[in-house]
Amino acid sequence: MTEQHSTPETDRVPAGRKIAWSCGTFTDTFMANGLNYLTMNIYNVGLGVDPRFLGWAMGVPRIWDAITDPFMGNITDNTRSRFGRRKPYVFLGAILCGLIFALIWIPPLSLSTRGIGIYFLIMAFIYYTVYTIFVVPWGAMGLEMSLDYHERTRIMAYRTFIAALFGTLLGTLWWLAFKLGDGDDIRGIRYVGMIFGLLMAGFGIIPTLFVREKTSVQSQQKISFLKAFSATFRNKIFLLLGIITFSLMLGLFLANPLALYINIYYVYGGDKEAVSLLNMIAGIVFQITGLLLTPAAAWYGIKVGKKKALLSGLALVVIGYCTSWFFFTPKYPYLQLATFAICAPGLSCIWVFTNSMLADICDLDELKTGLRREGMYGAAYAWFCKASTAATMIVSGYIIKWSGYMKNLDMQTDATILKMRILYAAIPIFFISLAFVLTLFYSLTEEKTHEIRQIINQRKNQDHASSLSTATGESTPE
Repeated sequence: MTEQHSTPETDRVPAGRKIAWSCGTFTDTFMANGLNYLTMNIYNVGLGVDPRFLGWAMGVPRIWDAITDPFMGNITDNTRSRFGRRKPYVFLGAILCGLIFALIWIPPLSLSTRGIGIYFLIMAFIYYTVYTIFVVPWGAMGLEMSLDYHERTRIMAYRTFIAALFGTLLGTLWWLAFKLGDGDDIRGIRYVGMIFGLLMAGFGIIPTLFVREKTSVQSQQKISFLKAFSATFRNKIFLLLGIITFSLMLGLFLANPLALYINIYYVYGGDKEAVSLLNMIAGIVFQITGLLLTPAAAWYGIKVGKKKALLSGLALVVIGYCTSWFFFTPKYPYLQLATFAICAPGLSCIWVFTNSMLADICDLDELKTGLRREGMYGAAYAWFCKASTAATMIVSGYIIKWSGYMKNLDMQTDATILKMRILYAAIPIFFISLAFVLTLFYSLTEEKTHEIRQIINQRKNQDHASSLSTATGESTPE
């Protein structure tokens, strides 16, 4: 913590409340990443659906998801209920997320390959709709938990820490499908979907039970969607953060599916079950490394500032992907774990500080508009995340085909494997480096944020004094 600033007691959030809100990361983590982890494994490698179709089937619903986010954000900002602005939607969304996550992995196997693909497409639209209902108000709850610059970093550190804790389970999904299905991952994934669907619903409703919403903002004036949307996207520093995130997401996910194919056809010579075990262990190593280093990332950010911490995280991820060319090797399959271990602390910095920066931007917006609009800002930020994810889902299927991949071959050609390895390293390095350059132009510092809060507080005190004088019939001094 810096000497020039300490968090006021009124802005401190108890650890239990931070943990309760962060429990929602279970639902968020598995809804955001479940399809990325399992779709190609189950629907392409297992059921034979064309990867290009699957790319569109994941990407187009993700675009729909991005479009609906701002509407959902404005709805929650304008909601007035005795349960709060966010809680009713979080509760409903959590239950629906659990249900749909289970159903998407139960395709009617009597259908043709084309029919199974259409089933996935329909379910993906429903999947991302219910995800929006949950994640937008849940994310807004976190943004408005504290008004303090550093406390926001601590809140997002809790979120990142617990997300990493839950994320250790992501890599087990495919492996568990093999185990629960007695070697048949198509049969086993049905049990995996039901088990994790129940867990998603359970963890998702915890924030509604133990987190208090700020009730004072429920008295503020309502704002129309078009006015709110326009004001949000006119905020230049918010747009910069959104573009940084867009580039970052392209870097992280555009070529990510190639790792599955590189491991199956290059590292392990066609042994899918061995790859499922590797994926599980790699996911655990990745998440535990991030888990252990998240508190250090938060401390580092408080010490040097959010911008420098974010730049450090981006640099680490670039270095990690540079090592992938050397560490993905048949001689030492588990050497690739070093790549994930290098990237993990960098990603901890990225997730902590981008979300913390977003909360600061909400203060800047309040200074300009007089309104607290965490719902719209959280939704608009999610739009950048989801739009980029949609792009990666659509394009990634083509990248797999462009590499020369042939689904009917037990092994892929040397030329195909070479293309996959080059693309897997080059694409992330380019886009994450671009995010690094853009971050250099971010200008909302700790000092500026404190100044903004002081002006807002002075304005509120003046308004309060004015209202009191009006009520007592006295005039306020000029």
